[in-house]
Amino acid sequence: MKILIVDEIGFIRQSLNQKLGLHHFETVSAESGEEALLILKTDFSIDAVLTSLFLPTMNALDLYKAAAKIERFNDEGVIPPLNFYLMVTKEHGTSSPKMKQLTREALALGFKDLLVKPIDTELLVTKLKNSATVESEEVSTGQAVTVSLQTDNPEEDKHSSRPVNTNNRIDQLKEMQNSLHALKKEMCDSIDTLLEEVSRNSLQ
Repeated sequence: MKILIVDEIGFIRQSLNQKLGLHHFETVSAESGEEALLILKTDFSIDAVLTSLFLPTMNALDLYKAAAKIERFNDEGVIPPLNFYLMVTKEHGTSSPKMKQLTREALALGFKDLLVKPIDTELLVTKLKNSATVESEEVSTGQAVTVSLQTDNPEEDKHSSRPVNTNNRIDQLKEMQNSLHALKKEMCDSIDTLLEEVSRNSLQ
């Protein structure tokens, strides 16, 4: 599994690179949203993005929206959407309503989870491995559905099986994204409680 780490602070990038490397994750890093987008446009092997909320010239939400416009394909067809994880500081728990709103918007937009700096490596690794397992199961299900759509005419299958496979997979991915977005919107109702808890823990 390959992770893109996006943070303007070099020490944080280096620390996460080393820690994830010890757990056998492949990593690549960027210090800005622009650099991250250049990487995502050329490296389709990346599975997840771990990004700070605030970046030079753009924030994590802007990065997510721009990355979503990138068409990701390989020899097997369309690639599943990237999993985005948001990194925030403990201070976000007591910051302005605008800061809390940005965090809520990120989760509603489609970010998979929220992580607080300094990052708990074991927790992060667990989340990444769980997302990889779920994604693998969904891909297997999608392949099974594609096979069932084949016709009894070998010649027709020869010409039409690949477009059907791609289109069907795209529809499935869209449904998956919509379901995830609905779940994230439900999570937004309790995000203030989560941030307040983070703040209380940081003061202990």
